[in-house]
Amino acid sequence: MPELNSTEQLRKWFRSCPALSVNNRFGVDYLSGSPTEYALYAVPSAIHYHENVLGEEVPDDIQTQNFIFASKESYGSDVQQNLDNLGFYEDVIAWIIEQNSVRNFPTLSCGKVKSIIPTLTAFPAEIGSDAAKYQIQLQLTYKRQ
Repeated sequence: MPELNSTEQLRKWFRSCPALSVNNRFGVDYLSGSPTEYALYAVPSAIHYHENVLGEEVPDDIQTQNFIFASKESYGSDVQQNLDNLGFYEDVIAWIIEQNSVRNFPTLSCGKVKSIIPTLTAFPAEIGSDAAKYQIQLQLTYKRQ
């Protein structure tokens, strides 16, 4: 069986978050138009290099990858529904912070995870008449193997 890439490993890790429903679809780089489902998006991330003693450019031992965790949620004039959507993300962020404190991270083939931190708070990134795409941004830091 081929090894899972870091995006798939992170998606599997997110599945253990108690705020997420196991019944909802969880895609990669795609959300449909109907609520409720989740997706993990890859975001361009810089690869950091340094010059070694031979003058060669080599990747740094510590690297970062950025991701967006998003969901399609019911949305509209109902204030409570919109507050519940933001509350869901507060729960997800609290879970991520807790996983960092207990050092519970996904296993990556490219290296050992040092941290996964939220770098942007939740907001409705795309708004429709009855559904919105909410999202947070994450930074995964790892030590290359």
